[in-house]
Amino acid sequence: MKGKSWVASASFTIPHLLVLLVAVTMSVPSVVRAQSNGFMLDECSRNAQIYFRDFAARTDMKYNGQRVDGTHAINGRIFLETRFEDFACSYERSGERMIEFFAEGRLQNAYLSSNEPPAGGSVVQVTGLRGADKLNVRSGPGRSNRIVGALSNGTSVLILGCQLLGSTRWCEIEMMTDMRERGWVAGRYLTRAGSTPPTAPGMLETVTGVTANDVLNVRAGPGTNHRIVGALSNGSEVRNIGCQIQGNTRWCQIEMMTDMRERGWVNARYLTGPRGEASQLPDLSRVERVRFQSGASSARLFDQLPGGGSVTYLLGARDGQNLVVEVAGAGPGISYRIFNPDNSLLLDPVPSEQVYHGRLWQNGDHRIEIMNRASTTRSFDLIVSIR
Repeated sequence: MKGKSWVASASFTIPHLLVLLVAVTMSVPSVVRAQSNGFMLDECSRNAQIYFRDFAARTDMKYNGQRVDGTHAINGRIFLETRFEDFACSYERSGERMIEFFAEGRLQNAYLSSNEPPAGGSVVQVTGLRGADKLNVRSGPGRSNRIVGALSNGTSVLILGCQLLGSTRWCEIEMMTDMRERGWVAGRYLTRAGSTPPTAPGMLETVTGVTANDVLNVRAGPGTNHRIVGALSNGSEVRNIGCQIQGNTRWCQIEMMTDMRERGWVNARYLTGPRGEASQLPDLSRVERVRFQSGASSARLFDQLPGGGSVTYLLGARDGQNLVVEVAGAGPGISYRIFNPDNSLLLDPVPSEQVYHGRLWQNGDHRIEIMNRASTTRSFDLIVSIR
């Protein structure tokens, strides 16, 4: 009887139902909504922490909107122990997949979030070890725990779960053996089967020329005024990420070949390439000052940038002045941004064809940073006017 009363209570006739279905169908939007801004901001932030290997670092994120081609633009800044770095992410139209990750003046698409080690319950492989090196398996998360086993490249394991300890991601794994032994390993050496582990850009080089019983200091920045964060002896292998001139000395940012992949800066004269030559990696970053001729309010400078390189122009200006910046003839791959004297962003990264017009609100050196995202050298003219 309950079924009968339910049918009787339904007051819609067949024609009424058809009208209702048509109305509902017509009310469904035809455009698929993009993923939420929060999702993109969170994933881009996490990607930066993975790239800079500081999972506890604070990030400031900004959604810059949807471009004409439908892709989404995200900008961020990560605050590391001794410095901050800016980065950017691009997402496809739906907002569900990151398609570009930009950091340290170049595209770093090897670090796209799709390359991040999978979560618990996935079978992965050990990758990224040098030669015959082994990945230590420890009794707990952290290097202070005792070693209970070792794994070589290509070994398959099951991830049980991961956690952060300091700035390192440690994963509990189960070995694919009869005993199913368990232990903890550094998560950066675990990748999906068939994928390539992300590596920093640059070439492997060797520390040479250090006086016997001495070490090469690794510093937090390019110059002896920065604090010492590590030390290397002759024969140590490092990855040279990029170099720049400070005063009369060439400094190179390096990545150490350790579990932690610590980064720092060393004097380039102690680095040699794989065939014994002195380090030949081009200077990827340099600083110039914009100077006006007497009585002039504008300047035009011709310059060139190697692939992946950047140049920063220092421009002294005052609160209330109007600034015009144009990067002419650069072609694809060149972008620029502008910083205020307090290091806040005056202009987010924009393509070279976009001209900046704006009123300044701070006194001091403003920084115009021009970046070459292409793989080849690009020439351009920087045109700056202040009124």
